[in-house]
Amino acid sequence: MLQTVVSVDPLTESNCYILVENDRCLVIDPGEHVKLLSKLKDCGWEPELILLTHEHCDHMAGLDALRDQYPQACFAATAVCNAGIQSLRLNLSRIMEVYMYFRGKPGIHYEPFFCRPADEIIAGDAQLEWRGHLLRLVPLPGHTPGSGGIFLDEDVFFSGDYLIPDEEPLLRFPGGDAESYEKITKPFLRSLPAGIRICPGHGEPYNL
Repeated sequence: MLQTVVSVDPLTESNCYILVENDRCLVIDPGEHVKLLSKLKDCGWEPELILLTHEHCDHMAGLDALRDQYPQACFAATAVCNAGIQSLRLNLSRIMEVYMYFRGKPGIHYEPFFCRPADEIIAGDAQLEWRGHLLRLVPLPGHTPGSGGIFLDEDVFFSGDYLIPDEEPLLRFPGGDAESYEKITKPFLRSLPAGIRICPGHGEPYNL
């Protein structure tokens, strides 16, 4: 039976989701590595696939450490997201200290970084099968060029930095696009069915 575990980065409060099936797992948004790697080791879970909802540093800061520890895991990303994780500007790591200051966490040292390219480039509207589960990726520009949502068996939706409770999506960062958000992403999010499980990039999962 599929198990979903959330690991929260204590600094950025970003969610990493671990989907576990028979001690094999899929990792979505590895935003830090210390808690994540400890959890995987303690539970004996082996990552097979890594996906991102978007290219911001707080959602992939632990990506390369995870790949180093589990080289058999495949990191798949769209071409746009893949380009973003390799840019200090687009992944926001260059300005993360300033952002954290305005989020009420002054004095934080955040070293700018970029990640290695993806192992596999996938289409923005790809469908993947993992351990008998269907994953459907939907491109949702606005927050970042490479933002997207991930459906799991059409019952669960990993929304990244959209649909965060009590927060409007931030569109003013480098690569943000208010026009694409209004034209493409906002109508799509409004079309999601009532009752679907939302797993946002920050905050507790909930039913729409």
